[in-house]
Amino acid sequence: DDAQSIYERARSKQFSFKSVGIQAQGRTTILKINYRNTKQILQTASLVAADLLTAEEKDDDGIPLLKPISCGREGESPIIIQLPTLGDEAFAIADHLRQAHKEGFAWGDMAVLCADTKTRDLCARTLAHRKLPVENRLGSGDFDPTSNKIKVMTMKVSKGLEFPVVALPGVGHMPAAGEDEMEAARVFYVAATRATQRLVLGVGGDGGLGQKFIINTNGNTLLLKFN
Repeated sequence: DDAQSIYERARSKQFSFKSVGIQAQGRTTILKINYRNTKQILQTASLVAADLLTAEEKDDDGIPLLKPISCGREGESPIIIQLPTLGDEAFAIADHLRQAHKEGFAWGDMAVLCADTKTRDLCARTLAHRKLPVENRLGSGDFDPTSNKIKVMTMKVSKGLEFPVVALPGVGHMPAAGEDEMEAARVFYVAATRATQRLVLGVGGDGGLGQKFIINTNGNTLLLKFN
C-alpha cells in the first residue's frame, strides 16, 4: 500500500535503502495487496487520487512502486454528506458517529480527520456540544490510543494510524486557497485509507476535490478521476 510514502512524492530527495547501505535489489517481495481497507473505501480513495497512484518504473532501490490492489474484502459504501457549511457537516458527522456507537462501535474506534486546525477545533467543539467523548489531538504528545474517546486530529497527523470508523469533514473545501490540488489529494488519500470499515465524507463546498463527487437524485455517488 503506497499510502505511507505518498507524502514523499513532492520531495526532491526520497529515502532509499541504498542511502543507509542496504542492497535490496533482487531480494525484495512487493506486497501490493491492501488488507487494511474494504474494497469500497480503497476504490473511493484511489479514484479521487488516481493520478497520484500511477505506478512509476522504479524507485532509487530499483523496486517498482505499485498501485495498491484491494484484497477483495467487501464493506459498505462511504457515507457522503453534502451540506452548506462546515458547521452543518460537523453536526451531521456527530450524529453519524452516535449512530455507529449504537451499532456496536466503541468511541475509541472512531476518528475525525480534518484538513486544518480550524476545522479540527470546530469538530471537537461540536462533538463535545453533542455530549460525545472527544479527544482533540493538538500535538504529538497528547494522543492516547487506549482512551475510549473519538479522536479528532488533522489529516497529516493521522499518517500511520487506522480506525474502524473515520469521518473526513471539509473535503469539499480542499484544496485550501494557495494549496496545490495534487498535494491536497495526497493528504486526502492517506486520511481516507485510515478507515478499515466505515468512511464518512463531507463534500460540500466549491473546492477541487469536492467537485470530484457527483450525487444524483437517488443518493448514489459517482466519482470522477482527475483529468
